[in-house]
Amino acid sequence: MHKRFAWAVFATVIISLLPTSGLSAVPLPFPDMEQSWYGYRDSVSYLQKKGSISGYSDGLFHPKDTVNRAEFLKLVFRSRGTPEPVTGECFADVPADAWFAPFVCAAKRRGIIRGYDVGSRTLFKPEQPIVFAEAVKMAVLAYGSEISEGSGEYWYKPYVADLDRQHILRSSSYIPWAPISRERAADLIARFVRHTEDRIIANHSPGCGKTERNAATTLTVGGVERSYLLTKPARYESTTPAPLIIAFHGRTNSNEQVRKYFGLDRSADGYFIAYPAAISNAAYTSFSWSDPRDIAFFDVIVQEIAESTCIDMDRIFVAGHSLGAWFSNTVACVRGGVVRASATVGGSTTQKNCAGPSAALILNNPKDASSSHTAPAAMRDIRLQANACGGRSNSTDPEALSCMLYEDCPENPVVWCPHTIDTERDGTYYPHVWPKGAAEAMVKFFDGL
Repeated sequence: MHKRFAWAVFATVIISLLPTSGLSAVPLPFPDMEQSWYGYRDSVSYLQKKGSISGYSDGLFHPKDTVNRAEFLKLVFRSRGTPEPVTGECFADVPADAWFAPFVCAAKRRGIIRGYDVGSRTLFKPEQPIVFAEAVKMAVLAYGSEISEGSGEYWYKPYVADLDRQHILRSSSYIPWAPISRERAADLIARFVRHTEDRIIANHSPGCGKTERNAATTLTVGGVERSYLLTKPARYESTTPAPLIIAFHGRTNSNEQVRKYFGLDRSADGYFIAYPAAISNAAYTSFSWSDPRDIAFFDVIVQEIAESTCIDMDRIFVAGHSLGAWFSNTVACVRGGVVRASATVGGSTTQKNCAGPSAALILNNPKDASSSHTAPAAMRDIRLQANACGGRSNSTDPEALSCMLYEDCPENPVVWCPHTIDTERDGTYYPHVWPKGAAEAMVKFFDGL
């Protein structure tokens, strides 16, 4: 039996994102979507322009709120046209004069929904929050796929597989039994509409198939000029999406320094690799990833690279060391469902409630005084919950880093590596070291997802 964890509500992260040089403006369809992933804002704006979606009377969208079953069916049908008039009650709990009756009854007639048998009555449960599995099924059937439903606990898998097959939404980006938020419901439907009407492949970035332009490496975020270094794949083609790694440096080493000692440029020659620069002190000797605009900085780096080159939007990774590991884990949690995986050395996070799943490779020396072993272990447990993993683990590669793979979450694996490497290359005792083989382990982990 697959262990199910209670789904955590997304924690608010304050983000101030102003227009950035070199980027096309991502629409802000509602004022309360400033904190949302730019792809979700774009999807909501797309459906808003088509007349398929609207906000509340207060002028807001409430993007993090959950969607109930009736609301989701309304969104499905408004994206597909107007349903037929209601001729009578189709479920015991769906009055003919209810606002949602036309959508629910049309869905029943078309075989999109069946309802719940409760005693002698069949109910739809319109106000019950809809989970991803139910939303995926409704959308797949509404958009014309003929699917034979699975049996038992995993009844939803054929519908999920259909989305994967059509490259509409990767199954690793959500937990099937997690409630779906308004922004993610809109994104799901926008992906269907764009796939059907515009023939857009969701994981291909806007730069795919276009003449490559050099990505701007200096961007303005929240009124502050920020920069990053960019390494391109050794063999790049504008029609083949390449994966992207965003690698974050720590408190005492700059992005230029970690670009040299991480070793990712050598090990990940098929990837785009961005090395953002954190905000520094006046002497440029100490750096911080605690600015509230840092999440927005991550967002605009991805957007800039996505618009100027061809990247795989399903294969966005983060990596980091020390404070950079802390921020990588924070990004993977805040942008869960967007970030495919994180790989970190010597760092935890204070972010407890993840927006969605994201695979994790966590390297930490138990003797590391700079990153108390209990903090990364607590962060590991947060990711186990976010990814719906079980509590048991087994040894896995690389053995040199004492790695353990947790069970029951193959889509979003969590690998915990309490390694014992505690010396620098010159023999200096330093348990906080970036261990030998870390870059190779990270790339192998990313490649396997």
